[in-house]
Amino acid sequence: MITWGMVGNSHDASLAVFETKVRGLSSNSRTKLLWASLAKDFSDAPTAPMHSQMQINLALHNFGYPDEIVWYELPYLKTLRQWRAGQGKLGALLLENNITNYLKKLHINCVELNIPIRYAKHHTSHAAYGYYTQPNPEATIMCLDSIGEYETFTIWQGDKNRKLKKVFSQGYPHSIGLFYSAMTQRMGLVANKDEYQVAQAGKGISTSENLALVNDICETFIDGTLNGTKPGVKFKHNLHKGCDWYKPDLTTEGDMKRLANATQFVFELIIKSNSAWCRNNLASQDLILTGGCALNRDAVNSIQKDWRSIYVPPNPGDPGSCIGAVLALKKEVIDFDANMWYNSSV
Repeated sequence: MITWGMVGNSHDASLAVFETKVRGLSSNSRTKLLWASLAKDFSDAPTAPMHSQMQINLALHNFGYPDEIVWYELPYLKTLRQWRAGQGKLGALLLENNITNYLKKLHINCVELNIPIRYAKHHTSHAAYGYYTQPNPEATIMCLDSIGEYETFTIWQGDKNRKLKKVFSQGYPHSIGLFYSAMTQRMGLVANKDEYQVAQAGKGISTSENLALVNDICETFIDGTLNGTKPGVKFKHNLHKGCDWYKPDLTTEGDMKRLANATQFVFELIIKSNSAWCRNNLASQDLILTGGCALNRDAVNSIQKDWRSIYVPPNPGDPGSCIGAVLALKKEVIDFDANMWYNSSV
């Protein structure tokens, strides 16, 4: 059986192809990842939100039509959250998030071809991607991103039986990812695209001399303390629409570098606080990080000493969930090689 895992219709579209075979005469089966690809490798768009027809055609040519498709999130929950957040009218959002119609535009008519579409929750896809692509059964998993349906930050445990258990969930609008993206936009950069520039922009600034701005950011945005006694983080403002109102007196290039430095420092404080909570309350000494925030290498490095090992899979943000969505339903460890990701430059 061929299964496609898909991420798309938002940003960073991706596609994974799996094959499941029955082993011998038993009822046991084995799932194998055959191929995974990012839409941006078939497009000029750096964060390609939609699948490329060339990408789809290549998968069809090499593997044929899928017997099933697994989508990486629950569209109806996403629609409800978007409507409640004032991101559009309910009817338009329902139409926009209709995955059957989306696939039909890519010439995958699931109704005519009798291809069932199954769905996994956004953060479950993140957690499964990290957990089932590495060999350690007992691990702690932190999933941090901007938003998935309603969840923005989840913590999971893996056990010796290869089961994932969610131990903490934080909901919209309290979002570490939205905080970082809002501050990225405040610096004149593009949210959901230029976040990688923030950590670099703040280097060379002395944090000790920038503590006043760090403290002001904490006072303005953070509700509570960041001392590892509680998981998650609460924000005083909904940052989904940015924070251009913050510190309008900061206008120069030097100001933006100071703002970048302080933003990264606070972001690392949040990561360190949650890392400490996990180490103090969960059994495993091995950490897995997924979600877009796991791309922040400086933040990952800041907690390296707290853990025996830290695993960040390739493409840990939404793109990796084309693999994670399938594994969330299969609940099966796979032999994973990062080279399975298609690279257009090779």
